[in-house]
Amino acid sequence: MQLNGAAPYSLSLKSAIDTQTLRVTLGTPVIDVLHLMAQMRSSCPVDTSSRSLNTDQTSLQSFKRASCALVMEGAKLVGIFTQRDIVRLTAIGMNFQGVKVADVMSSPVIKLIESDSQDIFTALSIFRQYRIRHLPVLDSQGQLMGLLTPKSIRASMQPANLLTRLWSVGDVMNTQVIHAPMTTSVLNLAQLMSEYRVSCVVITKIEEKNTFESGNQFESYIVPVGIVTEGDIVQFQALELNLSQMQAQEVMSSPLFCLSPSDSLWIAHQQMQQSHVRRLVVTGDRGELLGLVSQTSLLKVLGATEMYGVIEELQQAVDERTRELREANQRLQREIFSRALAEVELQKAHDDLKRQVEERTAELKAANELLKQDIAIRQKVEEALRRREVELQEQAAQLAATLHQLRSTQASLIQAEKMSSLGQLVAGIAHEINNPVSFIHCNLPYASQYAKDLLDLVQLYQKYYPVPVPEIQVRAEEIDLNFVLEDLLKLLSSMQIGAERIRQIVLSLRNFALLDRAEMKPVNLHEGIDSTLSLLQNRLKATPEHPGILVIKEYGDLPLVECYAGQLNQVFMNVLNNAIDALERSYPSSCSAPCIRIRTELIEPFGAKAIANQSPQNSPLSNGKSPWLAIRILDNGPGMSEDVRRKLFDPFFTTKPVGKGTGLGLSISYQIVVEKHGGQFKCISTLGQGTEVIMEIPCKQNKLL
Repeated sequence: MQLNGAAPYSLSLKSAIDTQTLRVTLGTPVIDVLHLMAQMRSSCPVDTSSRSLNTDQTSLQSFKRASCALVMEGAKLVGIFTQRDIVRLTAIGMNFQGVKVADVMSSPVIKLIESDSQDIFTALSIFRQYRIRHLPVLDSQGQLMGLLTPKSIRASMQPANLLTRLWSVGDVMNTQVIHAPMTTSVLNLAQLMSEYRVSCVVITKIEEKNTFESGNQFESYIVPVGIVTEGDIVQFQALELNLSQMQAQEVMSSPLFCLSPSDSLWIAHQQMQQSHVRRLVVTGDRGELLGLVSQTSLLKVLGATEMYGVIEELQQAVDERTRELREANQRLQREIFSRALAEVELQKAHDDLKRQVEERTAELKAANELLKQDIAIRQKVEEALRRREVELQEQAAQLAATLHQLRSTQASLIQAEKMSSLGQLVAGIAHEINNPVSFIHCNLPYASQYAKDLLDLVQLYQKYYPVPVPEIQVRAEEIDLNFVLEDLLKLLSSMQIGAERIRQIVLSLRNFALLDRAEMKPVNLHEGIDSTLSLLQNRLKATPEHPGILVIKEYGDLPLVECYAGQLNQVFMNVLNNAIDALERSYPSSCSAPCIRIRTELIEPFGAKAIANQSPQNSPLSNGKSPWLAIRILDNGPGMSEDVRRKLFDPFFTTKPVGKGTGLGLSISYQIVVEKHGGQFKCISTLGQGTEVIMEIPCKQNKLL
């Protein structure tokens, strides 16, 4: 039996490539890219290197909105800038004025080289693997051919009646829908999209329904009233609107295009095409929010397994046709038997037709059996591959965990040995220096008093014997007696100040080393910070190579804190050393005076802020629960990139030259704060805007720690 007509799917990549791409150069300002993406674009690609941005209003009517811009360097693709990038930058409050697309584009770009071995399923696999929605396609010479998107794939494959009517909306809809009330600001909506990596936020309201006709019991449920998408955020940014002052109810798309879970995907496909939208809201019988269907949802049914489903549907059609032919044949036989004498030739023709039908049926059955065997074999192979992949992933995870544990153990052993040796050395030096310094410090007051008495006696001699003998007069002139009388007490006072300074340094050394650091006990953290600053005083003073570093202390009113004091002093030393290194590296390029700000304050226990906002009377602080404290160390140095910040706590990672750093300081500090004290250790930094290190620990430790 011959089947005429086009195949239900087109598997070629070329049929799905969108050649109408927005292309910009590396130097294009982000503001101009926003305008190009928010306005409409024509049927040919837009290239800002040769096209003016002053497009007249009439020509814009026939354009369509671009969801991304491809960044080109000549004919070479070097980056991509999508709507999701704009939402992410908007969420962190970036000012796009003066920023070029090269500064914020995603690079390197995930791309696909077009070849005969690549098909639509290859693109779908890449979409799912990297969780992207834009895939540039290059030819064998590396020239850009166009862009693959879920929309272009869906349009090229045209899933017609066969697949989309076998699936319902409820089978593929996403039930985890991010939604917000109508009073939410547009800036908060952008932050929600960036945080949950979604392309839209559904705007909702709460409705209540009386569950009993004569009672007062009400049931509340969420009803969708509008939607705000990534494209809307791009348009608002292009118009340079103040997103924090705009509410969702002012800008949302309404009324919504809604579906029922029982509707077929064919209805969803038609609704998207007719309404020119990429996503539809799914509601229940009362209008309550149930889920969301997008173009990506429709692509879930277009897998290789579904192609086998198509073949099975075709086989069913063939079987149905065969059954109809048999029924017609039986009717024909009854008619032939009733007219056998008059229609011998017709009987012969009928016999021939019956034989042909039986032969064709046998062929179709044999082909069907072979196909079923092939499907079974493929399913077994796929299952074996999936099991092997899971095993390899588990082995890789175990190896990674073991490697991380080995590195952490190695770092801990190195640091423990170093701190043990340092503690013994510091304790020995402090003991050896403390004895002679104490002797000098204790005897200097007596020496000052004796000197004062002798000077008083000399002054009495000068008063009652104003004319000394010549020998005494000559000796007095030689030693400049008047200067000695004036300077001796000053000299002794300076010696007293110097001895006191040495005693303070020795005390700081002992506080920093804390030979009992293995014991957790209540301590004053401000003393530990001051001791660390005292040891770093020589690095904070001005030198010919760099100016002095100003230290600003903003100490809060803190209680005694249960902690390993020596280990926390080690953390303070590591963080302050890094801040001083950063400030020294930034001189003389930095125009501002180098400064380190240390701020301490009491805060709510970690994770309790949301509870306290909902019910202030249940605040952990008001109920007498143990509070937390925060130590914030800020510098106005050069800051760091996001890539460096993400690796900051990795063992052996350092940006310092060889021999200047081991890469263990912040890794050990993270373990001390998080693992030893059950706290939080965070770093906030932006290039050119300094660095802030935040340590949060409970004032009282859980005894299980």
